Amino acid sequence: MNRSLLLLLLPLLGLAPKPGRLTPDSARLLTLRINGQSVQTDTISSRFYLGADRALRLNIVRADDPDGEGLTIIIDRFPIQAGTYSFQEILSGRNRDASYRYGSTAAYSKSCPDNPGSVTITGVNAARHWLMGTYRCQVCESGRGGKRLTLEGTFRYPVEKE
Repeated sequence: MNRSLLLLLLPLLGLAPKPGRLTPDSARLLTLRINGQSVQTDTISSRFYLGADRALRLNIVRADDPDGEGLTIIIDRFPIQAGTYSFQEILSGRNRDASYRYGSTAAYSKSCPDNPGSVTITGVNAARHWLMGTYRCQVCESGRGGKRLTLEGTFRYPVEKE
């Protein structure tokens, strides 16, 4: 009887679990900042794919352009483990690249003379098929005199087979 009364009072006291709150085991947390400014992401259209050839592709889509391409980061031969995967290693034979499209803006990491960027995986949940970590890259608009954009954010996101 006392236990039932306590369960009925929890919502009134504000101690009941809140719907929609992320738990440590849930996924679909995704942030994006462009040149330091927060941009809302579309967690329904955004996707993380792992191909049969172990290529990891992060596709982060803006909420104000759910049909657009947004930011795509590719890491070839991803070993599915925690670590930092840097774009400077493109010359080592692994393809690590980033591209960004929004409206008429098209920018690529390979368009920059210096293309620093990395994806840091801080957690892998193999049972639930999600990764946790951060990303940061610089991309340059195509064409002469293009702007340099710094895109960065955090994620805890499910990975789908491609």
